[in-house]
Amino acid sequence: MNESAETIITEELRRCVGQRGPVRSLDLLSASDVRRYVDATGDANPLWLDDGFARSAGYKGRLLPPILVGWTPFSLKEPEEGKGSSFDVRRQLPVPTAYANVRNAGSETEWLKPVHLGEPLSCQGHIVDITAREGKMGVGIYVTQQEEVRNGEGELVFTRRHTVALFPERTVKE
Repeated sequence: MNESAETIITEELRRCVGQRGPVRSLDLLSASDVRRYVDATGDANPLWLDDGFARSAGYKGRLLPPILVGWTPFSLKEPEEGKGSSFDVRRQLPVPTAYANVRNAGSETEWLKPVHLGEPLSCQGHIVDITAREGKMGVGIYVTQQEEVRNGEGELVFTRRHTVALFPERTVKE
């Protein structure tokens, strides 16, 4: 494969910038989800555990730990039908088949509003940027995607912009 950073990003791939995935409803997070989070992390913030405390702090009730909200979109299972049926728009990109070595290249998260226990949430992702760079692992395709989580009123509560780097799979040389 003799791809270069100048040729690997095709016009077809460039047209994918701005592409949006479907809006997906997220599972409601329950008191038992919060309890498991607290047990696993030791983060026993009374805002997550005590309605009275949360109300005294000016909220309408218990809040969900932001990190729990942030990881919920990643817990969704992909459909079995294959690449074209994925709700993750990055998985639908027309990248060369050999580019199956996926690496995390960074993320930024912004919490915009508190989320209350039992509040319905939805999520949608879109492609923000696609670039190519030459590096130690060869030419990499860098895809930046933004996930937006909204509450039941449609208000944006959380965004995550993350970049993945795709590289060609390497074969072991004997």
